[in-house]
Amino acid sequence: MTDSARRTRPHGDERRRQILASATRLFSEGGFARVSLGDVARDVGLSQAGLLHHFPHKSALLLAVLQERERGAEDPGLERPHGRAYVDQFIEVLAENERAPQLVRLFAIMSAESITEDHPAHEWFANRYERLLATATAELEAIVDPATLPAGITVTTLAQWLIGLADGLRQQALILPGSVDRVASMRAFFAFLDPYLAPDAQPLGG
Repeated sequence: MTDSARRTRPHGDERRRQILASATRLFSEGGFARVSLGDVARDVGLSQAGLLHHFPHKSALLLAVLQERERGAEDPGLERPHGRAYVDQFIEVLAENERAPQLVRLFAIMSAESITEDHPAHEWFANRYERLLATATAELEAIVDPATLPAGITVTTLAQWLIGLADGLRQQALILPGSVDRVASMRAFFAFLDPYLAPDAQPLGG
């Protein structure tokens, strides 16, 4: 790296963070379709050409916003928690998200808009849900005794309920603020699983 690059990169990194912060706020307020690159550029005091220097098109900006939200969550250098530790981390991440309502709103809007296959974030969300379901199923399989589950219910079913409950409660909280406590509700769901745990598994309730 040249001396010039060393001098200019910190400024470039800071400008990129400003653009992502602006796009996060604007997308969470108006959705992806209604916000233009020009809107984001004006918000951070750039020309549209200046913004394109950092993000070549709006789809790239959207994906960068989503990746920034998930930054660190899937760091391959971090060991994935298992069993009760997975449940504790799930609740901890949920509680952390509740302290960032702008990001929660952004995620709700983007996930709804990306249902159509031609949306630039469709593949990102589809892959994310596949990973979430695979992880939740694997972790619940490690602590749930499938023989105790009611007929027709599998550990995969429980994992689907877990993800669906978290998403559905988020939607309710956004539409009717104060109507639901997502963290308390998810704690109750995990406690509900206690009768179905393997004999050597640590209880999830309490």
